[in-house]
Amino acid sequence: MISTDELQGLPPAARAEILSLRGAKAGLEIDKRILELKVQKYERMLWAKKSERLTPADQKQGTLFNDPAGVAPAPVPPAPKLSASVRGPRLPKGPKPLDPALPREVIAVPSPALKELICPETRQPMRPGFVETLEVLARRAPEYYVKRYERTVFVSPAKTAPVYAPWPAEVLPRSRMHVSIVAHLASAHYCEHQPFHRIEQDLARKGVHLPRNSQVSLMQQLDRMMEPLLSTLKQEVFASGYIHLDPTPVDLCDPARPGSTREATLWAYRAKNGAVWFDYQTSKSPSHADALLKKLNYRGYGQTDGATGLDAIGPPGQVTNLGCWTHARRRFYDAHQEGDSRAQWYLAQIGKLFRVDRIATRYGRKARLRERFSVPIFDQVMNQAIAHAEVTEAKTTLGDAVRYLLGQEERLARCLMHIAAELSNNPVERAIRPLKVGAKNWLFIGHPSAGPRLANLFTLVENCRLLAIDPERYLTDVMTRLSDHPAARIAELLPHRWSVSG
Repeated sequence: MISTDELQGLPPAARAEILSLRGAKAGLEIDKRILELKVQKYERMLWAKKSERLTPADQKQGTLFNDPAGVAPAPVPPAPKLSASVRGPRLPKGPKPLDPALPREVIAVPSPALKELICPETRQPMRPGFVETLEVLARRAPEYYVKRYERTVFVSPAKTAPVYAPWPAEVLPRSRMHVSIVAHLASAHYCEHQPFHRIEQDLARKGVHLPRNSQVSLMQQLDRMMEPLLSTLKQEVFASGYIHLDPTPVDLCDPARPGSTREATLWAYRAKNGAVWFDYQTSKSPSHADALLKKLNYRGYGQTDGATGLDAIGPPGQVTNLGCWTHARRRFYDAHQEGDSRAQWYLAQIGKLFRVDRIATRYGRKARLRERFSVPIFDQVMNQAIAHAEVTEAKTTLGDAVRYLLGQEERLARCLMHIAAELSNNPVERAIRPLKVGAKNWLFIGHPSAGPRLANLFTLVENCRLLAIDPERYLTDVMTRLSDHPAARIAELLPHRWSVSG
């Protein structure tokens, strides 16, 4: 290493070259550190735990309001371990009690033989003491059988048109199928996400031959039957005045290139804490959502993540666009996992924003609590982000997080200024999650014509799941009632208003 005195004694050209090499070395060291952080991030994405939860430094509620606005952030000490008294009693180990809602079948175990009921000491008969019970979970194999319907056809000697009663609404005459089979297929494919070929194999083990092309045909019939119901559900979602919106990509087989796939998109629209509606599109372009909102002349709130183009969709002046604090927090969590201690302060402040809203939701007075506590926290976070943006490299995870936060400042501020606004877009992401997990089973959409059918039938199944309704029972009942149900009262059959018939 050349010292400063030695460097001064060198010719100017050599001195300039050495200084240039030192600058290049420093730049390479920075690039090396950035690559190391990226490797750590990708390793965590592949193998680390998925939980993003951080234990606060102080579990007491009062710490929410201790930091006055304008005070520089102090280092956050590591979270102390909680004692057993704070954590609460441990749950007993072993099998958990069985669901009391499950039907029970009482089986009396035969008593021992009479000769075994003689006490070996007193030689007297033993008396009944108490009844010991043991509950075990059991299963009856599903039973497939044939229903034979018979109807009398009345004819005339004059050879006029015959007269006969219509087949019951619970059967599909041309397909020779009962609605219970169609409902089971829809639940297995769109709820449990079993591919059609796997359903075919499972049925074959039970002696039922139902090839994949027949299953697809039945799903097409179900899609057509549910069209008025889905149209009504769509109207109710957009009439709510508050939409959580998020697109999710799915692979689609490309007919133009056999053997290859391209990306399609399912757009999820969920009313605030309510129903969800899915729309299939061939791309992730925000123009699809923009055109739909303008076509429906939507007026109200629209909450999205920070994806480009989603901050200006819908009729101009009619949509109040909101950001998502969860997406902003996620970037600081990534920086925290990579070892940047500065990110933990941001996580603590964002956690306080969510705690204020939880308290306000439980006890009311959201406007007052947000104005008193959330707005000062927001101002403090933004001031600190501006300071960090000036000294943090743009290519680091923390630099990316603070610049994302500053870019979303206006939309995130609206989440606090509008009382009806939520802090995050999590409701729609919870509705999308089963689809993304299920896609690991069926891998891709087999044909572009199957995309709208996936969106429609998954809409019904997912609404049932959000309401803890058995989709197979729901679809069986609705298919039976739909043909003679008054069109003006079709909304009565939506999942959130449905009550089983009979």
